[in-house]
Amino acid sequence: MPRNKKSPEQKIAELQQRAAAIDAELKREKARLREAERKRDTRRKIIVGGLVLQHADLDPAFHAQLWGLIEQHVTRDADRETLGLDPLPHSGGDPDRGHG
Repeated sequence: MPRNKKSPEQKIAELQQRAAAIDAELKREKARLREAERKRDTRRKIIVGGLVLQHADLDPAFHAQLWGLIEQHVTRDADRETLGLDPLPHSGGDPDRGHG
């Protein structure tokens, strides 16, 4: 019984299919890793933010310093609104100030 030998073209096509499947799996795993890292970073920010806010409630000097930093460095209108701050005057064209 003779074996059906694959032509070089068939071997190449099969290898390309396997490579495409591996590439797709690799992309899925990288996306899962990015998502896990994003969630971990978000959780870290929540924990640290909670600690900072709690400390600000206990220490008036720290509270004043924290809100001074927030007032100075939070520039996006949506972020300022979330924090109960007035919008900054717009100098025109600054994309980080909530235009868009």
